[in-house]
Amino acid sequence: MWPRALRPSGTLVLLFLALVVLVLFEGLLAQPLAFLTGLPIAEIKRAEIAALVFVAALILARAIRRDLVHGILEARAGKALPHLLGDILWLLVVLAATVLILMFVYGRDVTAIIATGGLGLAVLGIALRDVILAVFNGAALSAENTFTVGDRVKIGEVEGTVVQTNWRSTTILTPARRLVSVPNANLGAALITNFDRPDRSEQRILEICLDYDVSAESAERLLLAGVLGATGISLIDTPRVHAVRLDRDGIVYAARYVIADNRQALAADHAVIKSVLARLRDASIGVSYPKQEVVNAERRVRVADRRLDRKLLVQQYTLFQALPAEVQEVIADKLIELHIPVGADIVRTGDRRNSLFIVGEGLIIRKRARAEAIAFAEERFVATQAFGQRALFASLPHPGQTYAATASLVFELTQATLLEILAAYPEIKLPLADALAAPPSVRIDEGLEVVARRRASRRTSAFYLGQLEALTAD
Repeated sequence: MWPRALRPSGTLVLLFLALVVLVLFEGLLAQPLAFLTGLPIAEIKRAEIAALVFVAALILARAIRRDLVHGILEARAGKALPHLLGDILWLLVVLAATVLILMFVYGRDVTAIIATGGLGLAVLGIALRDVILAVFNGAALSAENTFTVGDRVKIGEVEGTVVQTNWRSTTILTPARRLVSVPNANLGAALITNFDRPDRSEQRILEICLDYDVSAESAERLLLAGVLGATGISLIDTPRVHAVRLDRDGIVYAARYVIADNRQALAADHAVIKSVLARLRDASIGVSYPKQEVVNAERRVRVADRRLDRKLLVQQYTLFQALPAEVQEVIADKLIELHIPVGADIVRTGDRRNSLFIVGEGLIIRKRARAEAIAFAEERFVATQAFGQRALFASLPHPGQTYAATASLVFELTQATLLEILAAYPEIKLPLADALAAPPSVRIDEGLEVVARRRASRRTSAFYLGQLEALTAD
């Protein structure tokens, strides 16, 4: 920045008016000063005119820098412009005024002065090489609009938000709340990354290592469900999951997703990791650990495409937890395995498909109309959760369109299969009725069907037992 003494201010206006009066009325200063010093009146008046022009140039330079650059142009651009631009224009106006004074007030040949002072200028240029380089680098960056004040950039190893640019350096506020000044002389050869151009979107990558006994298809479904199920973030485009390498401890998968605002990167990563871990936990899958280490922990059974995994899924589903192990195995054997591609419908609104669907892997979304408003509510179902309970036990139509948000693995239990099991094991009617009447044990934020179950839980076990008896009697 320029010294405070050179900054145009209200004092310059008063000085300009005083010089105008002195130029118009030479008796006020020129004649008394000529009498006292013996200088010619013409020389004194020439000095007054030169001072008047120079002060006028300072006022004009101030107006251009403050009112034009940091006023009108900033208002039209909608953002702060670099201080360097205003400083360069200020300097050009002052230099132009100096040339005009030498040429028209003192009648000097400026070209001759430049020619005779060429050697001195060359020596001065060598001495001020870094300063000149800094000014030109700063001017070039301003002209190319590489970055502006407020942009998040990375210059060399320094990353942060640009808070100021001037003729000497660029000031950056780092994420650690430290101000770092980068000399403009270093900008010409520096690698500059602007995170806000062309927009603030940014691709993030989450790498996670899973054991070899987890199939690639299962890993893809679980990770996609985790990314899409993350709350509080805005995603652009569809997330992608790829197996990137075979590691000693397992297969490394990379989940790639694009967030709308890179300034929310840490919050987005936290939400995605939290959601992915929840999906893995629902499927009883843990992150791979080094095999040569001794870990005193129970090895979890993975939910994949095997009979044992179906049994685990049945055991984890709330309604079937109290049933005998023998019955749970029969239910697991009778489940119909469905591989649902992304975007495909499972059931539509009003479908009379009397089946219960248990989610093994992936993310299932159901859209149903709200009773109290003209709108649709969105329910999400992940591993170990189910939908279609009323269709299975009460033969009611499905209340909303249900589709796969990711490639999903779903298991279907039909009403015909349920009737066969009830006929073979009539003693399970009472445990089923108790489970239907009990308050839900899953989190209420996992789907509106839980809300319906909580309201329905006021009914007694006898009501549901009668419903099961009527179902088998039909």
